[in-house]
Amino acid sequence: MTNKIVAIQGNHPSKLNFKSDTSIFLAVEAQNRKYKIFYYEPEDLSIINDKVTANGYYVEFNYSNKVLFKINKKFKLDLSKCKYLLVRQDPPFNLEYISTTYILDKIKDKIKIVNNPTSIRNISEKLYSSSFQKYMPDTIFTKDMSEINKFFVKNKKIIIKPIHSFGGNNIHLIEKKINKKLILNFIIKHGHIMCQKFLPKIKYGDKRVF
Repeated sequence: MTNKIVAIQGNHPSKLNFKSDTSIFLAVEAQNRKYKIFYYEPEDLSIINDKVTANGYYVEFNYSNKVLFKINKKFKLDLSKCKYLLVRQDPPFNLEYISTTYILDKIKDKIKIVNNPTSIRNISEKLYSSSFQKYMPDTIFTKDMSEINKFFVKNKKIIIKPIHSFGGNNIHLIEKKINKKLILNFIIKHGHIMCQKFLPKIKYGDKRVF
């Protein structure tokens, strides 16, 4: 019988925002359903003797205590013994991130992994949105400075963001005039970028549905 264990592959709990991080909400809900939480960081993932293992620890989260989480002794777990595994680490979505998806592919038919590691690898979150552009603000994906300039002239205020970042990091608002040097340096650093028409109502926040 499968153990009542939920494994979480993520950033160390001390780096999480307990007011807003979805990983914590998911972990607490799993605890409420009597699951134990096994937590490990991506660098602690291995294939040993044809088994996918992780050096991690059982952790208990508690919003009502001053100490929000308690970490127990670290040990190695065969991840196929878990019932669920949540892939929750922050980007960058680089080759190391991709390597973890290949490792987890070995056990995706044995336990439920959310999200499926093959899908994580195949679907770029921001680029995938290009399939739904009729529901979005005016958006382009490019490295072409002339296209970005035309896009700015058309929309007056735009934002630029990396395709493989997260959490609002490295987003720039471009208004009044194009800062060509800033944008070219941004492209050199990030490659293809996402440009969107600026929506002023963002100041009121956004809503996410899971």
